[in-house]
Amino acid sequence: MNQASNKISAEDWHHNQNNIVIPKAKMNELVLNFFIVEGYRDAAIEFSKEAGIQLSNKELDKMIERIEIKKNILNGEIDSALEKVSMSNNKQILFKLKMQKLIELIKNNELDQAISYAQNQIIEFLKDQPHLIDETEKAMSLLAYKDLGKCPLSHLTQNSQRIKVASEVNQQLFQDSQGNEQAKLTILMKILQWAQEILNSKLEYPCLIDISKGQFSKEQ
Repeated sequence: MNQASNKISAEDWHHNQNNIVIPKAKMNELVLNFFIVEGYRDAAIEFSKEAGIQLSNKELDKMIERIEIKKNILNGEIDSALEKVSMSNNKQILFKLKMQKLIELIKNNELDQAISYAQNQIIEFLKDQPHLIDETEKAMSLLAYKDLGKCPLSHLTQNSQRIKVASEVNQQLFQDSQGNEQAKLTILMKILQWAQEILNSKLEYPCLIDISKGQFSKEQ
């Protein structure tokens, strides 16, 4: 196969994309699933009415606790979030919340409490999950800086970290409530990433590099 045949122009690529027909019902199902997974209860209710999709009270009720836990995390109220998941056997959820609790203590300059918390609440996770050591060490490194803004890992103390943890915990709670079922968008993104990795080794084409912006690699 010659070099020219290993290349698809941006014009041809986008032309082929535009010819793909996705049923509106499937798109509506995907959007509604996103609202449900992310805990946008009001949006899910309104969209289900507009799309003519039946949404059960059971599905809506399941969202309420996840929404409250998400709010707790975003507000830095980690003890409240931990209390709500106290019966959970999901170690990933518990570890993420306790790590965020550790970070909140350091942010509030409660350093002695932070060290004690790490010893009593975090170390137990590392015994049978050594892959968590690196994440723990990064958080503990914050203790070495009086001015957290000068720490190379200062992003851990910013609001973006709370948002990240809230999203991850929410996803885990959703999967637990759905028998480990993943959000449909998450599955699609994994398939997209896998497909692009395969294509990248075989031909030159406008690769999607920023999904949130719909941005492709340099147009060919």
